[in-house]
Amino acid sequence: MNKLLVSLYMLAATLCSKLFRHFKLQTKTVMMISFSDNPEQLFQDMEAEHFTPETIVYYDPRLDSSQFARNFIQMIPLTKKNLVSRLYHLNTAKVVIIDNYFPELASVEWRTDVTCVQIWHADGALKRFAWEDKTVSARSESDQKRFKAVYRSFQHVLVGSDEMTKIFKRSFLIEDDSRFLKLGVPSTDYFFDQEKIEKTRSDYRAKWATGSRKTVLYAPTFRDQELDSPQLLLDVQKAADMLGADYQLLLKLHPAISGNVELPQAKGNILLLDSQLPMKEVLAASDILLTDYSSTPFEFALLKRPIYFFAPDLEKYDKERGLVQGFEKMIPGPVYRSTEELVEAIKKEAADLKKIAHFGQKWNKFADGESGKRLVHYLKDKL
Repeated sequence: MNKLLVSLYMLAATLCSKLFRHFKLQTKTVMMISFSDNPEQLFQDMEAEHFTPETIVYYDPRLDSSQFARNFIQMIPLTKKNLVSRLYHLNTAKVVIIDNYFPELASVEWRTDVTCVQIWHADGALKRFAWEDKTVSARSESDQKRFKAVYRSFQHVLVGSDEMTKIFKRSFLIEDDSRFLKLGVPSTDYFFDQEKIEKTRSDYRAKWATGSRKTVLYAPTFRDQELDSPQLLLDVQKAADMLGADYQLLLKLHPAISGNVELPQAKGNILLLDSQLPMKEVLAASDILLTDYSSTPFEFALLKRPIYFFAPDLEKYDKERGLVQGFEKMIPGPVYRSTEELVEAIKKEAADLKKIAHFGQKWNKFADGESGKRLVHYLKDKL
């Protein structure tokens, strides 16, 4: 039944696109977004650069749309019910911006004067995605055909480094280097604004009553099986006890599981954060990052603060989902397998800050705090 519904959905999308392709192109921008950081920075720069064309934004309903409020922007929740509306705008806009994989793009054939830019939602990658995701090989031939059609719709892909360019080439099956826009990723601009970083850090520390304690942020990546049985790999109680009164342990979990994870009774140095808090602000407020395969280290490294990688399920995750080639050599530090050895490393301040700074520079080669403005100028020229 699921395959039938997908087929019917894609048939409807194809028919709509064929019809709307005959409509006149309009001087407008259409966006489809599932994450907030890149669009938020882009909107700020569009306003600052006096580039305010009619902009229709289809967004994941889980996002807080109020932060995007602008006079020139029309916000519409991304649902199956507005497929026809979405395809009308996609097929009649001169500029299209997306930040993820959207299946309906397989039905669209861009006209000569149209520019579609994939801005993606992370400036680096430790786990495989798109065509490199190990689960793709088990998908049906029709699914794989649709994936390839969606990747072809990405006329241009925004990148922040040569390293990410290599990954996008493999993940989106891109051979032509001219399709990459080496302008930097807008979301990284925030981490170059020292005044904003310090204010955010000060505000959050006051809100969390941190005092003189060091904040240790645990932000693991989402695992597919966690929807049914969410479970943290880190022994939170043991970590909090071992860290002691000099540290405050912050937990930032995926919205889909944050309300279902069993945690030890709240203690003075354990704090479960609202899953909807902007990750960039939480990173700015944190002294130390604990993670596994998420993309958070690529931005946090710009702050030149300690990062520790905790991945007791490394082999299992790599076998089922897939990690980028050379994962352990790529990351700026060892992989810790137990709560005890992780906490001991934190207390010994074992993180190599020079290696972390180099990691940040390497993966943010084209970033300098002006990436959003450069993208705005590019889009302005295309529109």
